[in-house]
Amino acid sequence: MSVFKIKRFNKDSGNSIEQFMVNGYYFELTTNVVELSVKEANAHFTSRIDDPKEFLKNVLISSVIDDRERFFLIGEAAENHQLGNKHIAKLHNKVESEIPYICFLAGVAYYHVLHAESPDQSNVEIDYFSTMLPIWLLKKADKFSDMQEQMAARFRGEHNVTIFTPGAERTLSIKVATSKCRIEGADARWAIKKNFRLENNDLANQFNDFDTLMHDIGAGTCDLAFLPAGLKAPKNRDALQSLTDISYLKHIEKLRTEKLLEFFPDVRSLEKFIYENIDKSEMRLLDGKSGKTTDLTKVIHESLRNYAEIYNAKIENTFPLPQGKMYKNVYLGGNGAVLQKFIEEVIAEKYGEEIQQQYHIFLPDARKLNLYALEILSLNETATATAQ
Repeated sequence: MSVFKIKRFNKDSGNSIEQFMVNGYYFELTTNVVELSVKEANAHFTSRIDDPKEFLKNVLISSVIDDRERFFLIGEAAENHQLGNKHIAKLHNKVESEIPYICFLAGVAYYHVLHAESPDQSNVEIDYFSTMLPIWLLKKADKFSDMQEQMAARFRGEHNVTIFTPGAERTLSIKVATSKCRIEGADARWAIKKNFRLENNDLANQFNDFDTLMHDIGAGTCDLAFLPAGLKAPKNRDALQSLTDISYLKHIEKLRTEKLLEFFPDVRSLEKFIYENIDKSEMRLLDGKSGKTTDLTKVIHESLRNYAEIYNAKIENTFPLPQGKMYKNVYLGGNGAVLQKFIEEVIAEKYGEEIQQQYHIFLPDARKLNLYALEILSLNETATATAQ
C-alpha cells in the first residue's frame, strides 16, 4: 500500500468551529460530535455522496479507541442531533475532551477523500502537526510546557480511522511524527509579524512602539495576552489572563431562551444566524412555511451591545491602563468580527472615536489568526528542519 504524505497539519479547536490548514489548504468543521451505536451508524445515511467535497457535510467515521470500535457523527451532519451541543454548557477542556481528537481524525479523513490518488492509499504519514490550548487551561499547570506537551502527545504517534459515509468508504492508518502545541492568543502575534512566505509583514509596523493587548474572543472563553512593544512574547504568567465567566455562547443562549425561543430551536442555529447576518443592515429571519420575514435586528443588536459593555468592563479590571501610557488592542478569535461594531461603539462613547480608531484594531481574517500563526510557525520549523 502506498503512502499518503502530509507535510503540515495545523488545527485550531474552537468551541464553535474546528479550523484546519493542511498543506496550506483551509477548511472547517462545526464543533459537533455525537457518538452513535454500530446499528445507528450503519443505518444513518440512505444515499451515497457523489462529490468528495460533500463529505465535509456528511462526516461519519469510526475509530478503535481503547480496543473498542466507536462511531461518530461530526460537524454539520451532527448539528441537529439532540446531543450535538452538549459540550457548550461547560468549559471545553481540550486536553481531556475527546472532541479535538475525533475532529482531528475527521480532518485527516476529509483531506484524504479530497486529495488522495485512491482510497487504497491508506497509510497516512503526517510530518508535522500543531494545535493550540487556551490560556485558562495552560494556567492550571505549574509550567505551561507540561500542559502543552500533554496536548501534543495526544496526537503524536499512530492512529486509525474508518469512513462510513457511503461513497467515501476507506480505512486509514495515521502516523504523526512531530506534534507541537502553542498558546492561543499569545502566539497569534506571528500571523501579524510574518506572512506565509515568512517575510516581515508591514502590518506589524504599527505595533513597533506600543505594548499590545491581544483579545482572543472565543465562544466559551476570552484569552488575553499582553505583549511588549514589537509584538514580542509575553514577559510572564501575569501577562496572560483568561475570562471564563462571560461565555458568548451562554450569553446568546440566554437571549434565545428569553426572547427568541419561537425562532431558534437551539443555540447553534442562533449563533449561525448572527454570524451570517451581522454585516447586513437588517437581520431578518425567513419563515420557510409562510414566506414571511421577522426583523430581529433590534433585539440581537441590543444583546450584543450589552455583551460588548460587559466585556469592556472586564478588560479594564484585568488590564487597567497605566498612567500616562497607551497600549494597542487587537481583537481576534471566533467572535471578534461578530462583536466589532458593538465594541467599537462602546469604546468610542467612553473615550472618543480617535482613541477607538487608533488603539482598537480589528484585523482582516480575525477569526483565523490563531490558525494562520500555526501555519507560519510550522512553515518556519519544517523549512529549518529541511535546511539542516
